[in-house]
Amino acid sequence: MKNVGHRMNGLSLHYYTVTGWSGSKGAATKFNKDDYYWTMGKCLEIEDVVKKHIAIMDQYDPKKHIGLLVDEWGTWWDEEPGTTRGHLYQQNTLRDAFVASLTLDIFHKYTDRIKMANIAQIVNVLQSMILTKGKEMILTPTYHVFNMYKVHQGATYLPLNLISDKINVRDNRTVPFISATASKDKNGIIHISLSNVDADEYQEVSIELPGVKVNNISGQILTSNNLTDYNSFENPNVIKPQDFKDAKMTKSLLKVKLPAKSIVTLTLK
Repeated sequence: MKNVGHRMNGLSLHYYTVTGWSGSKGAATKFNKDDYYWTMGKCLEIEDVVKKHIAIMDQYDPKKHIGLLVDEWGTWWDEEPGTTRGHLYQQNTLRDAFVASLTLDIFHKYTDRIKMANIAQIVNVLQSMILTKGKEMILTPTYHVFNMYKVHQGATYLPLNLISDKINVRDNRTVPFISATASKDKNGIIHISLSNVDADEYQEVSIELPGVKVNNISGQILTSNNLTDYNSFENPNVIKPQDFKDAKMTKSLLKVKLPAKSIVTLTLK
């Protein structure tokens, strides 16, 4: 990087949320609460990896000509029974949706350096956004997260200072119950995305927005009855966004009541 100058556009980074590289990686749809929280802790560690890469890149490329390209990331589970071996076809539950939202929250913090972030992969492989079978197609929970987060594209990042309760999980990991990111678009509309990874309890979130006048709040929520729920070809809409109305603004304070295991994107006009 020190000598390459403008001949290099980006540095590739791969990071998978995976239990290990030998033996079983665990089933995509069969896991317990402990497995779920471990997955949250594992996916959050991508931030440390990103920060270490950026620190080295800043040393040799202080003007940020070279982008960090996270061109493979996501969950990696065992292939679904009955599928073609080696094709890495896996289902996609609410757990995967949280890996998507938490990871996108992290990427959003570092967009001055991260210029590309490609989930692996879009269709039928690993943490897919779309699954197909013959002429049929279904959208996964991960797809819906990306769709809810697209409002942040092309907008101005708004830093958030988060204070959240945490849970200690196995392998000495600590997971905050709340993850969030925010932006303001060219029309002055503020979007806030919030994830409550608490599997059992709702979380009340208060956000100070000094100087912000809000006339209307709308939102969407992604959740389901069980962490192991998923969309199938027989039942393609088990997990899909619904309208969310449990947010209110009092003067400069936004209060949001997030149900357990839910992902919400708010629009403030």
